[in-house]
Amino acid sequence: MHNSLLLFISRVVRGLFFSPLLVSYIIGGDPINIDGLFEDWDDVPISYSDQNGDATTADYSLLKITHDSEFLFIYFKFHNGEFLMQDWNDFHLYIDADNDLMTGSAFHGIGAELEWTFGERSGYKYSNGQQTELYQNDLSLRIAPTITSSEFEIAIARESTALTIDGSQSITQGKVVLTENAESGDMMPDNAGGVSFTIFEHDVFSPEPITLGRLNDSDIRVLSYNTLNEGILDDDRQLHFKRIIQALDPDVIALQEHGEWEEIDDVIQSWFPNEQWHASWTYRDLVVLSRFSIINDANIISSERTMAVLLDTENELGKNLLIFNSHLSCCSNNEDRQQQVDEFAGTWRDWVLNNDGPFEIEAGTPFVHVGDFNYVGYRQQVETIRDGDIEDENQYGNDFLPDWDSTSIINLFPRHTHKRMGYTWRKDGSSFNPGKLDYVFYSDATIDTGKYYILNTLAIDDTALDNYQLQRDDTQIASDHLPIIFDITINNEVGIQKEHILPISIILYPNYPNPFNSNTAITFYLSEPEIIDLSVIDVMGNTVKKLMHEKRPVGNSFINWDGTNMMGESVTSGIYFSLLKVDGRFFKNKIVLLK
Repeated sequence: MHNSLLLFISRVVRGLFFSPLLVSYIIGGDPINIDGLFEDWDDVPISYSDQNGDATTADYSLLKITHDSEFLFIYFKFHNGEFLMQDWNDFHLYIDADNDLMTGSAFHGIGAELEWTFGERSGYKYSNGQQTELYQNDLSLRIAPTITSSEFEIAIARESTALTIDGSQSITQGKVVLTENAESGDMMPDNAGGVSFTIFEHDVFSPEPITLGRLNDSDIRVLSYNTLNEGILDDDRQLHFKRIIQALDPDVIALQEHGEWEEIDDVIQSWFPNEQWHASWTYRDLVVLSRFSIINDANIISSERTMAVLLDTENELGKNLLIFNSHLSCCSNNEDRQQQVDEFAGTWRDWVLNNDGPFEIEAGTPFVHVGDFNYVGYRQQVETIRDGDIEDENQYGNDFLPDWDSTSIINLFPRHTHKRMGYTWRKDGSSFNPGKLDYVFYSDATIDTGKYYILNTLAIDDTALDNYQLQRDDTQIASDHLPIIFDITINNEVGIQKEHILPISIILYPNYPNPFNSNTAITFYLSEPEIIDLSVIDVMGNTVKKLMHEKRPVGNSFINWDGTNMMGESVTSGIYFSLLKVDGRFFKNKIVLLK
């Protein structure tokens, strides 16, 4: 039967049986990607909707349940707030895997065979009167996103011992309960008995495999790979890396966790003897190797956790290509990681606006930012790179939309070539779930994408492995990270035509410092010379002081305000505004004066 017809039938069946009052429905299966994007859940019926405002802390909003042939999928959302599902929480998931109150562990009107505590990254299986501790690998548990969020999707293997009750059944019916804690937190459902589901078995079509080759021979291929402690030079792992990298056939290789620089370019050169390779390896544990000549390179933040390399791609792109390669602080070091992305965003802002960077680049230079970002904490760190939203503006300056057209850059969400999964790190012996630690950001103002994907050889069938001369355990043995491929498509609109690079016209930055008690600097940016009026006004709109009326050149301009009016008298403490007028347009920012 055709895939679309199967999906239609399943949705009709679910519509016939779904009832919000009964919190019970039949699920027919859906092709869900566990990647931290949620559009593929849009057509999945809501199995339970929870009241807003019935909890003092975490307040559940809704629950959805579906499956494919391998996993049971659960989606849940909160009314407000953001949470980290692998830490800092007391969220519990209970699943009655046989729909029998008399078996498992009694909780909230169900007999749970599985209890999972997300914040502890562990749980229990209850079977035949026995309690057995479980870890994520026992469930093939997958959770996305890896960062803080108000919504999450999880996958649990249907063949796990908890859902099959030690292999005595195939799960066909069950019940779900979610709670913040067992005593006083919010619950879904509010009333005892759980949210019931029945699996209506039919084939959920497999994902279309992503072939490893380029869409176009002329595409420029970038590979990002954390090689786990110089893994390419490890005698026990090198052959696995060789097969992987030769199969992927990149033009640019960005490595993380590789501090032994002296040998790496010779190794890569030996794997691709017919072309000359170039290397930059001067910064911490970061390496960039390229088939294109390296024009310039630099460390660009003080921790040396991000480097920039300018590649000679004039013949291919019409402009040179800028590669950023990052390996940010790991694990619970959220403060350090935020500082690093703040510093990067400030450095890039000054580079774009004033060409004040470690080396010169042309306006509209195509750029890609890859690496192991170790995003396992606050979402803000992603937003700082993607949107230029600097958290510590006092230290690193004003926010700045980082693409050449004054927009956010793209955060790419690749999936595995043969699985609907988006994780890039996996260590089965760890209590931490597989997660997305490695990222690709890019300028869509200057770059068009070709293929992009994550290579996980464990998920590739034997025929494909033979075709690519790979072995099943290659990526598992090589590193705890998976390689990411990003192809740049060559066409006439990439990095050539300046009309595709929209100008950053006018920016009035927040004053600094703010609040202030003696002097504060007011800064603005012009993309072309303009006659401007800059004033300070009060909350009633009255002019307090005219600071500037003149024609200003392209770039940043600033002037200090000392908290005085037009008569030179000190004004009282309170709220004021900087007001910039340019060619009939107005820009305003709040100023707080404290004395």
